[in-house]
Amino acid sequence: MKKVFQNGMLILGLLGFLLPATSFGFSSKKPDSLATHVGTLPSGPAITEKDIKKAQKMWGDAVVKIGAAENSKEVAKQAAETAYAFDLGPIMFKPTLTHGETTFRPDLEGTLSYFVAGNDKYSSDGGFALKPWTKVRFENHNIKMFGNKAIAMGHYFFTDKATGKETKVEYTKGYVKTNDGRVLLFLQDSSLPYSPPTTQNVSSR
Repeated sequence: MKKVFQNGMLILGLLGFLLPATSFGFSSKKPDSLATHVGTLPSGPAITEKDIKKAQKMWGDAVVKIGAAENSKEVAKQAAETAYAFDLGPIMFKPTLTHGETTFRPDLEGTLSYFVAGNDKYSSDGGFALKPWTKVRFENHNIKMFGNKAIAMGHYFFTDKATGKETKVEYTKGYVKTNDGRVLLFLQDSSLPYSPPTTQNVSSR
């Protein structure tokens, strides 16, 4: 009897190793912020450099408009739905100032929180577009186009209304042109340029 029991436990152990946890009623699903999203982008008409620069200007103008609006959340929602490819599935968005499990923003909810804050799920967001900024200008370092998709990399500069100073940010952006002529962001990765430690900071460590 003891041997039968041991053999049974061995079989269960092997099943547990070979079969996914969900086969036994357990869920191995990761939190939304850590989940892996897999999808494809649709084909469409060829994208052009003019398309990309137009989309960039619209994005920059929208950031300025959000900061100047009394109904900033509604303006941000309309701008985000126009600029980002949410209707094609989760986007690839890593904003400039995010951290921890809320680093990536694959949907409208997370994107809006970054731009205008007010979402408890993303409590560290301060509302990037609410600075406010008076101007956004792009300097593309490189643009690669392949069919109806493109990747652009470079710097954009945000002018602070209070000081008039520019903040320089590095970006990589991915665009897709749909059959109805829209040019949408499916990828955005932004970060502040690396700032090496000063001699004073190094010596004080």
